[in-house]
Amino acid sequence: MSAAALLRIEQLVKRFGGLVVTDRADLTVFEGEIHALIGPNGAGKTTLIQQISGALAPSSGAIQFASRNVTTLPIHQRVHLGLVRTYQITSIFRRLPVLDNLALALQSRSGSSWRFWRPAREERDRYEQARAVAQRVGLGTLLNRVAGALSHGEQRQLEVGMALALCPKMLLLDEPMAGIGPEETE
Repeated sequence: MSAAALLRIEQLVKRFGGLVVTDRADLTVFEGEIHALIGPNGAGKTTLIQQISGALAPSSGAIQFASRNVTTLPIHQRVHLGLVRTYQITSIFRRLPVLDNLALALQSRSGSSWRFWRPAREERDRYEQARAVAQRVGLGTLLNRVAGALSHGEQRQLEVGMALALCPKMLLLDEPMAGIGPEETE
């Protein structure tokens, strides 16, 4: 018996008026696989990622994630299922340090974003996890640097770290190398 697909897209269509941007797209991704959408600017890659992540509703078709129909689910519910994305334009808290950016991502994962009074132990644990994520994405020495002062490549690393802090089952990277030089891609 074959394993269930982590992501299955069937006959996905997105129309903007008379313009068909996604035309009956089919895609199946199994756990552990890496896929890339390749095409020129304007080919619809970001539009497809927006539909998969829930930022944009498809005109027709179906999206299944982890054996569940998520076609009409909003972004935050898809994130809680483990479907996480990054953006073409870096989405970070520019005035906060690296460590706080990562801690906020971890806090949103725990579902306690609006709880103002937390046990000190919970805060310590969250910041330890944030330090571990920073190390994983190569920002361990920049924990106290304000995110807006990071290079573009470092900001991209931070955004990936924030996405990884959510413990995704699937991570969608939209233009992950945009604006990053060869040294930063290592």
